[in-house]
Amino acid sequence: MVVGWFKKLKTSLSKSSDKISGGIKKILKSKKIDESTLQELEELMISSDLGVDSSSKIIQELKKSKLLNPSSEKVKEIIKKKLKEILAPLEKKIDLTKNLFVILVVGVNGVGKTATIGKLAEKFLKDGKKVGMVAADTFRAAAVEQLKIWADRTKSEFFSAKELSDPAALAYKSVITATEKKLDILLIDTAGRLHNKTDLMNELSKIIRVIKKIDESIPSETILILDGNIGQNSIRQAEVFKEICDIDSLIVTKLDGSAKGGALIPIAEKLKIPISFIGTGESKEDLAQFDADQFCSALLGIE
Repeated sequence: MVVGWFKKLKTSLSKSSDKISGGIKKILKSKKIDESTLQELEELMISSDLGVDSSSKIIQELKKSKLLNPSSEKVKEIIKKKLKEILAPLEKKIDLTKNLFVILVVGVNGVGKTATIGKLAEKFLKDGKKVGMVAADTFRAAAVEQLKIWADRTKSEFFSAKELSDPAALAYKSVITATEKKLDILLIDTAGRLHNKTDLMNELSKIIRVIKKIDESIPSETILILDGNIGQNSIRQAEVFKEICDIDSLIVTKLDGSAKGGALIPIAEKLKIPISFIGTGESKEDLAQFDADQFCSALLGIE
């Protein structure tokens, strides 16, 4: 992660880091680490969305550390060490070595799926890749229009069909055409109507089944988009999608603008799914490779 991105990440997570850093300073003011202090610290971490399990592990680590002069910086370093133990094994760099790398993007409507596809396209184009986007959420005209805007903005190939067309047929045709056009990456947007799980399950299963007829190894990567601001609901969403298809990695969006940046921790701890990217803003550059060390430093306000 470049220095410029770390600055952006720190700014985006500032509400979360201010809450955690300010809380730690206040709790430690002229106090030693005793049971009362530990309880206050645990309550702070839970209220900062770090999750009950990880907060408990951090408290155990603080007990073991036996800090005699507990500065907020020392405490934050211990918290960071514990959070990194959870997050570091889940860092994932997607290997784009195939001739046509097909990425199936899934997630509930409203989590920032279409915008994230646009940001991925921008990232891949900057790496010199030829990119295509497939508007396979054919039941929502607004979703198709939004993806078309991102395709134009990023100068990507755009694949669509008439409203209410079969998404699987569109996906199949798009993979064939993308191969003929020698594209490097094809991003397939999908529907995310969780209120009708059976339809969603049938639709996604059919897309996967149909494109596998072209090549058993595709989709090359299935990415689930989660909104980092909705905590336990994100975990439930992920569990539903895991029932429908194999999830290779997560992209956690919307970590900016609220004090809920810590929600990434329980999401990671509970799901144990690799995290490929995180999103922290609206512009097409606001998506970066997930780096556990940088994320923990930004979350805790550590330089």
